Amino acid sequence: MSVARSGTGAIAADNTTLSDANIPPASGVDCYLYDTVFIGVEITGGSSPTMTIEPLFRDSTDAADGARWFRVVCGATDGVTPASAANLTTGALASNVNFAEIKVFGSRNVFFRVTAVANATNTTAWKILVFPGKVRIPTGLSRG
Repeated sequence: MSVARSGTGAIAADNTTLSDANIPPASGVDCYLYDTVFIGVEITGGSSPTMTIEPLFRDSTDAADGARWFRVVCGATDGVTPASAANLTTGALASNVNFAEIKVFGSRNVFFRVTAVANATNTTAWKILVFPGKVRIPTGLSRG
């Protein structure tokens, strides 16, 4: 298990504008060897705080800033887009209680964005934890 991101102070949702200023490429995780990973959180302080996490993927080509980070819609019926971004997240994760499996497609740069928090009052530190899921079976296609 490794720490993908961490912070001190009260937990808060990340900025919704998907630009390099808000989502630094160096903060992404290399998931090349894995089709899925498991995500969990550790939160210090507060009363039953939770975090909801969304994976963002980075376009390794020369896309313009603001178009480099994107979401992948998983689990939708062919031709159907989920009604909201909530369908793309882990759901509320409580500290050291539950983990969610997230599809990462062997991507080289995945950023685990905090989309929502609950009961963040009096929290003093947080971590997003990642550990391996299903091993990726190479297809010969470049994943950037």
